[in-house]
Amino acid sequence: MKIMFLGNSHTYYHDMPEIFRRICLERGKDVDVTMHAHPDKSYKWHLAEMSELRFALMHSGYDYVILQQAAHPGPSKEETLRDAKTMVEMAKGFGVTPIQTMPWCEKRLPEHQEEMYDIFETVSEKYDVKINPIGRIFEDITKNHPEIDMYWIDGEHASPYGAYANALSTYATIFGESVKGISPKAINNMTTTEEEYKIIKEAYKRAGADPDNKALQDEALDIWNKYAAINEDKEAIEVVLDSDKVAIIQEVVDKYAL
Repeated sequence: MKIMFLGNSHTYYHDMPEIFRRICLERGKDVDVTMHAHPDKSYKWHLAEMSELRFALMHSGYDYVILQQAAHPGPSKEETLRDAKTMVEMAKGFGVTPIQTMPWCEKRLPEHQEEMYDIFETVSEKYDVKINPIGRIFEDITKNHPEIDMYWIDGEHASPYGAYANALSTYATIFGESVKGISPKAINNMTTTEEEYKIIKEAYKRAGADPDNKALQDEALDIWNKYAAINEDKEAIEVVLDSDKVAIIQEVVDKYAL
């Protein structure tokens, strides 16, 4: 089975598609995973890069494409419906089954989750596409199990627990199987500290206050690359999550994804 993950940084943080692949391997499923994910990019951007997307869907023999729209902030409902329709119809036209990922809201703005439910449940109903309900899983765990931090240090991207939950939810959505008992193994390739993130925020605040100042823009990017670069050490990024927290996550994933 071949699966493409298409999206943005919410897709690639902590190598989420690789966590998914390893879950499949553990469950005896031979799955080949690839990823088309670029930071801050929406469906509109991916559609503009039509040569890449068209070629992959037409010629690469994919069985599924997992769609992740931009978020925090995301495009309007109108834009998302328009571009999701094109994505879904293209995938189905080439014999690829699309699955829409339900985004999670910013940690500091839980009220945004209802807007996301409205947008992506409309996508599901209008275009007959199945939803990976990770947004509902984030909301449930954040409200009812605050000891499990689903968010990375910025309060927007997934933590290793959040990425693990997303991989589990994707698995359950595709295969219709309980995820209970899956190993608590994940990936943590973003190890920025609180102090380092504070430095990053201050640099981007300076750059945002003077957007025409190329030196400040370059400085902010250099600081990001210094303190938030993705770890390239394959062994160092391997992590084992707390088994009690993982058991809770698996319970909640089964609740929404099955």
